[in-house]
Amino acid sequence: MSIYMKKNKHLLIVLAPLIIGWLFNMLIFYLPFSGVLIWTLNLGFVLFWFWGGRQFAQLSMKKVYSYLLGNTLWLISFLLYVWQFIVLDEASRSIALAGLSQYYMLLTIIIGTQIHMMYSGDINSTEIVIISYMVMLLVFTMGFIYQSVRGKKKSS
Repeated sequence: MSIYMKKNKHLLIVLAPLIIGWLFNMLIFYLPFSGVLIWTLNLGFVLFWFWGGRQFAQLSMKKVYSYLLGNTLWLISFLLYVWQFIVLDEASRSIALAGLSQYYMLLTIIIGTQIHMMYSGDINSTEIVIISYMVMLLVFTMGFIYQSVRGKKKSS
């Protein structure tokens, strides 16, 4: 791995959902995505995000700080979404900020939709996006806890 990648690995992990979500949003209009490909991307991202949680658990700082560091952009993006879609009305909404807030969780939207449809017969995009954000947080947390417990077992 290059020196740049080693130094910036955690930054790239945190930025990956935003960058990949933006690319996915741009390419969806130009590429013939099938359901299988979209599910593959979603499940692949879930595995990546679990791995990302594990990487942050290995940082040599207090666990609380490394967990918060790994979820900083998630929290900013989530709060931006809540502000744009729940607090503000449609006329006050910024198109750029509203779009930006949705890129971060875009690769878990299919899973969020499936979870939402288990409990509701209608489609509510705001609820689906919030569920998708929670899926991201849950997956990262599971990876973080897994690595934290695994690390303690190895050191004993």
